[in-house]
Amino acid sequence: MIQPASLALLFASFVVLIPAAANAQSSDYRQGYQQGYRDGLAARGRDGAPMMIMDARYGARRGGFCDARGAIQRAVGPRTHARIRVDNRLCGDPALGIPKHIEVRYRCGDRMQRVDGPENSDIILRCD
Repeated sequence: MIQPASLALLFASFVVLIPAAANAQSSDYRQGYQQGYRDGLAARGRDGAPMMIMDARYGARRGGFCDARGAIQRAVGPRTHARIRVDNRLCGDPALGIPKHIEVRYRCGDRMQRVDGPENSDIILRCD
């Protein structure tokens, strides 16, 4: 059987240890939060807004197009600069045997921008 004095000593040691552990965890949390905040600010475009893909059409005039907006937005993520490979992995092959190209319209804050490029090349999206 545990004596009341032993139980009191055990409880007192936990009371001393718990605040020390909580403070160490809080310091780590604060540092992580602050770094995440700085990283978030660095990943923002002009006027504090992330790069948003408004329209992305991949294909050929005579063979049809597919919507590559989702694939490009996922590739860009929260960044303000991205290099995207233009190929059939964006949204399939909408024009078999025909050379294709991409047309992308995107927003950086309040500015609209446009970029295009041929199949099997890289396009660069950038918010400056």
